[in-house]
Amino acid sequence: MRGAILFNGNAETVDDLIQAAAPLLRSSRHEDPEVASSKRVLLVTAAWAEREHDEAHVKRSLNAIGLHSYFEHGFDRSLVNLSLIHELGLLSRASPRLIAAWHEQRRVAEMARSFYLEHNAHLIQLFRRTLAVGKRADPTLTVARLAADPGYYGMNAGDTGERLLRYTLSRELRQALATLEANDDHLIDLLSEIEQRAFDAAGLAYDEAWRAGQARLEQRILAANTIVLFGGRLDLLLDALRLFRLRDALAEALRRGTQIVAMSAGAMVLCERVIIYDDMAATRRDFQLYDRGLSLVRDIQMFPHCTERIQTEDPDNLAYLARRFRHHACVGLNQRSFMLFEPGQRRATSVGEGDSVFVFDPEGRKIGYHRGEVIRM
Repeated sequence: MRGAILFNGNAETVDDLIQAAAPLLRSSRHEDPEVASSKRVLLVTAAWAEREHDEAHVKRSLNAIGLHSYFEHGFDRSLVNLSLIHELGLLSRASPRLIAAWHEQRRVAEMARSFYLEHNAHLIQLFRRTLAVGKRADPTLTVARLAADPGYYGMNAGDTGERLLRYTLSRELRQALATLEANDDHLIDLLSEIEQRAFDAAGLAYDEAWRAGQARLEQRILAANTIVLFGGRLDLLLDALRLFRLRDALAEALRRGTQIVAMSAGAMVLCERVIIYDDMAATRRDFQLYDRGLSLVRDIQMFPHCTERIQTEDPDNLAYLARRFRHHACVGLNQRSFMLFEPGQRRATSVGEGDSVFVFDPEGRKIGYHRGEVIRM
């Protein structure tokens, strides 16, 4: 792939985001000379819901870095909105049956998530209880040490009880983590099946209005030199992108050399899985799988709003996070954290001037990468 993705956690303002991304926005890697010379920017503001087209401030920021609007027949041809929510509106009028099926699929998926959360609440409680019992016996005990305990071997007569307890707690902790991971896998499979069954029953792929809308959206994506994905309503952004099956168009755009700037929810949807925070939990230690992402980035699990939502000074919290989502590098981004990911080379580099990119490892360490440092995945 020729393209690249610039990730940001949650820039304070649009001006801050555009200024930091300016070198990428003004450049091109695109294989098509016409697209490369156009410097066309595609704005994806679907997460703003009904405010999707309130983008004048974004265009002013782009104008300020030298990317100017070009109007033809009253439309801006240089700074374009994907208009994903607008296309949803067109589809709802042309094919209300299809939109009704989509809403029903979303309702059933939300119910499946509620069952998943009920299962996990008990497991997380057991996980905490196991750790608490261990810490009462040994205040220096950590999640990393307990999860890595080698087991009940080589005991002397005097320490039989202590080591037997450690062995039991270690087994319980690892069982809780394994079951949480299995529940995550189950939810992923179930949500995929719910969507497939709903869309097959509705005849999605052969609906004329849907096909026309998808074609328009794909054309806008493939004609862009750069795509900017903004944050906001994560559920709406992800579900709308999947309704129109735009994952392949985005992957093809990256292959051709399109560059993507993604922040907050816009960054999260590009990962293989979308992990969010349980806002109803008693502490901030609770993370939950929300859904499948678009899988444009498979090596990294993104956690924007890092220091706001993750107890990054708690090694037990970080070890739990890295071990539960162990198939990906757990990466935390703040307001001024920027990470450039180049899929073709599977290389990620910290490029922000104001803050580091953080990786959380199974030992509970927070590893910071400063500007110019390549991130180990």
